[in-house]
Amino acid sequence: MNANNILDYLKDNQKRISKTSEITELDELAFARISYLPFHKIKKQLDLTKQNFKLSEIAEAMKGLKTSDFAWPEDEKFIQKLGESPRFQNLKVGFFVRKNNKQLEKQFSAVTIQINFFTMYVSFFGTDGTLFGWKEDFNMSFLPEIPAQKEALEYLKNISRRYFYKNFYLGGHSKGGNLSIYSAIMAPDRLQKRILKVLNYDGPGLREELLSKDTGEIKILPKIVSYIPEGSVIGRLLTHKEKVVVVKSQAKNLYQHDIYTWEIKDDHFCRAKNTKLSDTLNKTVDDFLASASPEELRFFVDGIFEVFEKSDVEEPVSLMQNWQKYAPKLMKNYRELPKERREKINEVWLLFGNSLVKNYFAENEILKKACQILGGKNA
Repeated sequence: MNANNILDYLKDNQKRISKTSEITELDELAFARISYLPFHKIKKQLDLTKQNFKLSEIAEAMKGLKTSDFAWPEDEKFIQKLGESPRFQNLKVGFFVRKNNKQLEKQFSAVTIQINFFTMYVSFFGTDGTLFGWKEDFNMSFLPEIPAQKEALEYLKNISRRYFYKNFYLGGHSKGGNLSIYSAIMAPDRLQKRILKVLNYDGPGLREELLSKDTGEIKILPKIVSYIPEGSVIGRLLTHKEKVVVVKSQAKNLYQHDIYTWEIKDDHFCRAKNTKLSDTLNKTVDDFLASASPEELRFFVDGIFEVFEKSDVEEPVSLMQNWQKYAPKLMKNYRELPKERREKINEVWLLFGNSLVKNYFAENEILKKACQILGGKNA
């Protein structure tokens, strides 16, 4: 029997939200997920860039879309559940912004949800399946800021000026969670006072130098909550100093990134603990990022994604699912890179390999003991 997920919550919780104290952690997840809906596909019927519409109206307009129009297949069910739910159907959504630019390696989208007269939820979209969307995420490893982060801060400022009397929740899944944290920490003091809570769902943290900018009169860090699945990889990248809640997932490995696999009970997530594999990968990536310079990381990421593009990899997920199909092309295009570039990329691969071996051996007591014996060290 499958465990319940967010879709079951939308069906079962019929009570309308009348005040902020009644907002549950699953409401917060639902609001974060709304930014994943393909509002640009229904612009002729409902233009959310110019006007607010009820979720029931949006659900009706999206009935005519194909499953392939949605970022994730389950999102098609998600919007229909929202439209049918007395708890959500009359909430208004608007101020939709979508800015994608392949040349600038920028992918940004956001909407706002009117919870009540005094409260709004700013929902930031994460990463779609496109190659350049993932490239922007990887750019976080070496850039002080990425274009989407700057867009997120500007979006929040614009909304706060328009609704000067409202307080805000900020939230998002994957990169959207990172944008929520970034925009909150970088917001002016007077705006930070109006931020009630920041929600990050399996999104990367921030670089240490950005977290150090949380120096305003009202500190943002205590307002941040990150939810990650037990085997999280993406949600443990970069630095996390906020409260982190580990939730149980029905999936394995990277597929746990899908919020529809997260288990719930009543109005909350089922808690869990990080897996050993997640801990090992987290330490490996941390060590790797610390050992490679920003220049090396930039060279590495640019080179790998160039090979992906030449190999006609349009969506990284399809690469993971059909790697045998892509492997010959990837190897061919990698070998065709200039020798000097290949050598530099190989050097960075070696740094990652060293970090992986170091942390895997540290977690494996038998291998650790064997290495100590072979190395002539007493246990």
